[in-house]
Amino acid sequence: MNPPPPPFPPPQAPDMFSMATLTLMIVITFIMQGSLIAFSSRIIKAYKGVREASVATFALAFGYLVLAIVGTPDALSGLLSNLLNICGYFLIYLAICRFTDQPYNRLLVFAFLPIAVLALILTAFLHLRWLPLVNVTLIVGAVFNIASVLVLYRSDHRRYKLSAYLTAIPLLIYALVLLGRLIINYLSPAEIAPSPSNSIVFSVMALFILSYLWTAGFILMVSQRLQSDVHDLAMNDALTRVRNRRAMQDMLDFEMRRVEKEVRDFSIILIDIDHFKRVNDTHGHDIGDLVLQWFASTLQHGMRVQDVVARWGGEEFLILLPDTLLEEAMEIAERLRSTIASSTVQFPSGSLQITFSAGVSSSTTSRSVDKLYKIADQALYIAKHTRNRVVSQEDIPVKPV
Repeated sequence: MNPPPPPFPPPQAPDMFSMATLTLMIVITFIMQGSLIAFSSRIIKAYKGVREASVATFALAFGYLVLAIVGTPDALSGLLSNLLNICGYFLIYLAICRFTDQPYNRLLVFAFLPIAVLALILTAFLHLRWLPLVNVTLIVGAVFNIASVLVLYRSDHRRYKLSAYLTAIPLLIYALVLLGRLIINYLSPAEIAPSPSNSIVFSVMALFILSYLWTAGFILMVSQRLQSDVHDLAMNDALTRVRNRRAMQDMLDFEMRRVEKEVRDFSIILIDIDHFKRVNDTHGHDIGDLVLQWFASTLQHGMRVQDVVARWGGEEFLILLPDTLLEEAMEIAERLRSTIASSTVQFPSGSLQITFSAGVSSSTTSRSVDKLYKIADQALYIAKHTRNRVVSQEDIPVKPV
């Protein structure tokens, strides 16, 4: 009985695409990208996942470097190369999970990955023809790339939503390329040969292009998050997470310009927490900070959508009420005063009851932000005489000019 004829060799790629050239091109690409991400991780140390992304890219680079040095890999070099590639795919997934603050899939990490590594080792030393080394790596790469895409798609961080999608697209495309090459390898086993066939050239070129797009998308995510955080620090109070004085000043100026153009008046409530110094002296500054955070949060939850709460300084807060006249502003201030007075601040060693005093003024009185604030401050000064009270600009004995 005659032996079966050997499989037809796959169509060879043009001579310009030698395996050494292709692998060296990928190595240089990944080293450049890994260095760029590593530089970002050195500058921005607060973000999780950036360092893992850099290590992932270097792992892929060294995986292809082994092939570039060895040429035709033996069992040991083939195992090392594919293990490095698997580590790279896994670390990309881990980096995206950490950067987006999402938990990794335990089944993938503690079950699928060890099984894949074990299969890779068995294939390398037992020479399992039905499961070549490259096919194991293709499966792992496709699975972790798709998992990374799902993490990015489910990310709810609006600060870098667009860049997350731009990162997910090349990862998804490359996952499809890996699956396509896996199917070709099983349909035509001759394609697994180390010679640069059309399918191998296509997958390597796709990796070359898509890796640039993935790296650009990831760095864009980091940049957008950094820009958002810088803007957040510039506009929000670090302790209470409400607007800071600078941001509120800009909003007040904007509202006053709107009043001048559209004749749409607004009001402000200037608030001071009663006996706050006593809280710090008795319970310490940590409890004082906790009181400020609770107070700001309670104010925000009690406001309308269009209203803005800001920490004006120390224990003083200022609330902007757009399109609100004095009478309605007084009702809102009284409701907030009642809510705060009937609530307690809970902390590990006990609880506190907090009250505040407030002064309310409206742009109907003045077309100057500074004067409007001074009027509210005069009303607050009167309220502080008895504490736990809201005073309107109309209750000031000497009417402001």
